[in-house]
Amino acid sequence: MDGKGGVRGPGRRLKFKKRYLQMILEGRKRSTIRLGRLVLRDRLLTIVGDGKPIALARVDEVTYKKVRELTDEDARVDGFRGLIELFRELRRIYGDFGLEDDVTIIRFTVLRRLDNEGQDLARLPGSGSSRGSR
Repeated sequence: MDGKGGVRGPGRRLKFKKRYLQMILEGRKRSTIRLGRLVLRDRLLTIVGDGKPIALARVDEVTYKKVRELTDEDARVDGFRGLIELFRELRRIYGDFGLEDDVTIIRFTVLRRLDNEGQDLARLPGSGSSRGSR
């Protein structure tokens, strides 16, 4: 929710923290779970990390669930070992949330890198940490 009862969306960019970029490019992170109901207007998105475009991605699926409905498989596709690890990260990013809160699961496929090929993206300067960027 946008704080006024509306639904928000990420626009044409999906922002991620720097620590997830290498996982995304290697295909170990193929989804992102965001708190709230997001509406995606575009199926082609730019993945952004540390304020820079990193890759062009296609949205394969958007699913809405309650936090209590999340599974270990949801967590693994998002790059985590299981639900406990996922919940710890969600709490770190969003603070407190309840089991009845909505989440949006965005599954994606990287189509093309937009960075300098071969660069270790995990070592880019800067923190790349902004609230809600997972």
